[in-house]
Amino acid sequence: MPAAISSRSDLDRVRAPLATANGLPNAHYVDETTYEEEKQAVLFANWSGLATASDVPNSGDAIPLEFAGMPLLLIRDKSGDVRVFQNTCRHRGMILVSEPRNIEGAIRCPYHSWCYSTKGALVSTPHVGGPGQNTHDAIVREDLGLVEIKSHIWMDIVWINISGTAPDFDTVHADLLARWQEFDQPLFHGGAESIITLPLKANWKLAVENYCESYHLPWVSYD
Repeated sequence: MPAAISSRSDLDRVRAPLATANGLPNAHYVDETTYEEEKQAVLFANWSGLATASDVPNSGDAIPLEFAGMPLLLIRDKSGDVRVFQNTCRHRGMILVSEPRNIEGAIRCPYHSWCYSTKGALVSTPHVGGPGQNTHDAIVREDLGLVEIKSHIWMDIVWINISGTAPDFDTVHADLLARWQEFDQPLFHGGAESIITLPLKANWKLAVENYCESYHLPWVSYD
């Protein structure tokens, strides 16, 4: 049997009654082909949490992030709206923003100085038509803005849908929104001192599974 997505019988054992059920086959945690299939079908095709809107509190604040190997840019544009873009120039794919900073003017590519507004529009292409020629008939700026990722903010969490094909967040999570409606009010964030970062070198499902039960809590301490 190939190492990729396991057979139906393997998944049937996962779905068995609790007393006899098994966990997912090992391939779902270590096999690269399986991960690539999960990445497309689960992480990219659905809504996934990326960051918090409070990570970019001021207009122009920008933070480079990576999501399942894809370089992304979280930014609060000059109008105050939080957006997510692919963090790559439309010209040669250069990473645009390599560290958190405030964009005072435009997002400038460090390779050929193509510039984008904080809303993603391509606004400058210096010398693209030759020395001193900043335009070219083949370069249609309206078609070469940054690739924006479909996003939604709920409870300050920035949710993204990489594929752009998922139904609206409010539709997908209607039951969740109804259940949490009484908590739908302005949130207070204490700034950097209230943030905990836990770097994990593990398959994404291990982190999810760890937080699905609390059996380990009496014995685990954080040093």
